[in-house]
Amino acid sequence: MIDPREVDKIPDEEWEEFKKRAMQDELFYRGTGDLLDTPEGRAKFCRLNVSGAFNKDDPEFRGYKIWVFNNQGQGMVVKKRSRVDPALMENVEYDAEGKELSRSYEPA
Repeated sequence: MIDPREVDKIPDEEWEEFKKRAMQDELFYRGTGDLLDTPEGRAKFCRLNVSGAFNKDDPEFRGYKIWVFNNQGQGMVVKKRSRVDPALMENVEYDAEGKELSRSYEPA
């Protein structure tokens, strides 16, 4: 595992390989089929993980993290760099069944 403080030092030719390895972790957002991309997956994550904050390197934005704030069995908030406007962080709140409750944005 790479120290997050060192991620900017990864040579560009190694960055793609780093992203591929990192995306094998199911907490990463990978689009359709990702654990956090479906209500069922979010419900499973919320139910099985203890209350707390989880983070992983964001494979789409070098030097940024995807954060999951889990309240076991109650709900979660997923915070990541906006894919629509990279100047913003997107915060999406979900209930225990993985259904979206709210969405907000803040400066990145």
